[in-house]
Amino acid sequence: MIQTTLIRLPNPALVRSAFTTSYNLVRSRVHYSTATATATATASTAVQSSQGPSSAKTDDATSISSSYKAPSPPNGVQVDGLIADIFPLPFKESFKHFLRRKKLEQIQDDLLSITPFYPEPSATHKAEIIKTQVDSSGNYMNEFYICPKNATEEDYANAKHLIFVHGYGAGLGFFVKNLEKIAEMNPDWHIHAIDLLGYGCSSRPSFPHRIPYDNNARVEKIFTDTLSEWFAQRGLDKTKNLVAAHSMGAYLSAVLNFTRPDLFQKLMMISPGGIFESRKISVPAWFAQLWNWNWSPFSVVRNVGPFGSMLVSGWTSRRWSKSVDILNIQNQKKMHMYTYAIFSAKGSGEFMLNYLLGPGGVPRKPLMERIQNLNCDSTWIYGDRDWMDKTGGKLSCDILKKKGLGADFRVLPNSGHHVYLDGFDTFNDLITNEMNEFKEKF
Repeated sequence: MIQTTLIRLPNPALVRSAFTTSYNLVRSRVHYSTATATATATASTAVQSSQGPSSAKTDDATSISSSYKAPSPPNGVQVDGLIADIFPLPFKESFKHFLRRKKLEQIQDDLLSITPFYPEPSATHKAEIIKTQVDSSGNYMNEFYICPKNATEEDYANAKHLIFVHGYGAGLGFFVKNLEKIAEMNPDWHIHAIDLLGYGCSSRPSFPHRIPYDNNARVEKIFTDTLSEWFAQRGLDKTKNLVAAHSMGAYLSAVLNFTRPDLFQKLMMISPGGIFESRKISVPAWFAQLWNWNWSPFSVVRNVGPFGSMLVSGWTSRRWSKSVDILNIQNQKKMHMYTYAIFSAKGSGEFMLNYLLGPGGVPRKPLMERIQNLNCDSTWIYGDRDWMDKTGGKLSCDILKKKGLGADFRVLPNSGHHVYLDGFDTFNDLITNEMNEFKEKF
């Protein structure tokens, strides 16, 4: 017998009430306003002026006409303003981005040019993009490599190395606010920001969707094997390597260390995903089905054509445009274009998520159940408003300490899941302290 589910429509009055409440909540979180674009640009200029003379790469925000909006208090508005407020990028701009979206290398260069040492060296540092082949099929991993300006091959072999690994759906460009400052504060270190296989500007091979969900170890291996090969091809000595990995990148870095303890000496777990879930999460049946079909939210961005950039602007407006202290107006646009480009590129690494996490983000095989297999010291870093469950980090530290390993737990103020951005000054200081301790110990 075929079973059917009857979906009853709610009372129209309740729908209108819920819509108004939800809309006001969304509006209170949107950070763009056309009417205040000029004021925002002026504020950007004031911030830059207070920091002293700008370099040739500093953007003149006063000359920029922006469609992005500044924060506004929640209030009732007409329904016809809903789309513009939730997805603030005008369609005309969205269409231009759609036509440009496949020029991913150029878009990455535009974003990385925010740093003072790329594409031309600064007085102290130089940087380059490196593609490293990581399997027999010719797939490669993309890397932004920063080192002292006059570094030699011998210096490379003897130097300490900091490796940034991004999280789910992200790319190395998300660390742009950290790379410049950390390089400046640690002038003798070599810094590598990498794109995992299937992400950013790395190769995007077709994902093997037919793997059963209970065989998540096979999916983990796809990423840990190529990450392991990257370490080998780059000639990095374990005793000199400090890894700073975010979210799902932290999960994969820990799993890699379980079987390859010879690759790095210490791991910073930055708001790690898939560790532990202390809360029972209930999701609608339709959502669970989409999840188990391995539906990806990035598929929506690809399938709405020229509306994709406009759709992504709802996320980037809240994430990258909180303040011109983080990114000025012009650099916000570069970050938005980069985000849209990597979101809309061929689907590949993103499909790993449904194998590592079940519906609602619950780990299919919690890392905490295996954390005793970690073979290196670690620091666990969360934001005080992090949606990741801190309990797993605390319990993992307890387990690792009993094993005799160093395991520190940190919570950064005024930060959420993207702690490296939300509190980037505090985060950069914390990473620098870790680097100093690492240098003294190893």
